[in-house]
Amino acid sequence: MLKLTHLTKTYKEKRIFQNARFEAELGEIVLLMGKSGIGKSTLLDIIAGIKQYDSGEYYYQETQLFPENDEQMSRFRNQMIGYILQDFALIDDYTVMENIMLPSLYNSQIKKSTAEKRARELANRFDLSDVLAEKVRKISGGQKQRAAIIRSLILDPPIILADEPTTNLDSENFELVMRLFNQLKQEGKVLIIATHDERILSIADKAYHVVNYKIIV
Repeated sequence: MLKLTHLTKTYKEKRIFQNARFEAELGEIVLLMGKSGIGKSTLLDIIAGIKQYDSGEYYYQETQLFPENDEQMSRFRNQMIGYILQDFALIDDYTVMENIMLPSLYNSQIKKSTAEKRARELANRFDLSDVLAEKVRKISGGQKQRAAIIRSLILDPPIILADEPTTNLDSENFELVMRLFNQLKQEGKVLIIATHDERILSIADKAYHVVNYKIIV
């Protein structure tokens, strides 16, 4: 479904990937595991079309994507990908609802009323309904994580990218996020999770490590 082959990437003369390969299918939870600095976040950014690579091929559903084609990658990112960033990337002075709704502002194909309905349904499902009107700076870390997850789902994308989604979560919020990820898997989405948290292995279909610039399953 999603495939990168012969991937080579350097950054400031530092080699990150060389002739690497990565695959993920719908209905899978796929982990990118390892310590910081090995290229996990870089690979997520490449998949999202945020960063370019030096050489290689990128396919989604048999269609080749070209990172230098800004229009193609922007359309792919907006329509197909939800991205849960490590630092949440929420706006403190916006309400939780306003933050969740942000992706819908950049997609003319979804009506505001439809996005609002989906936001409230997701907030109820993620036990966040009671803080939708609160400013983000007033809610807890676990609530911020759930808000970031809901925001990534507001346009119902088939691909969910998550960068260290369980960092600093207590056991209760960790279990909640794991249940949510499993539900998304059952809905047929692919989740690609960069993490060093081995607890997530219990729900994963496969796990990749970066070893000698390769991505090894």
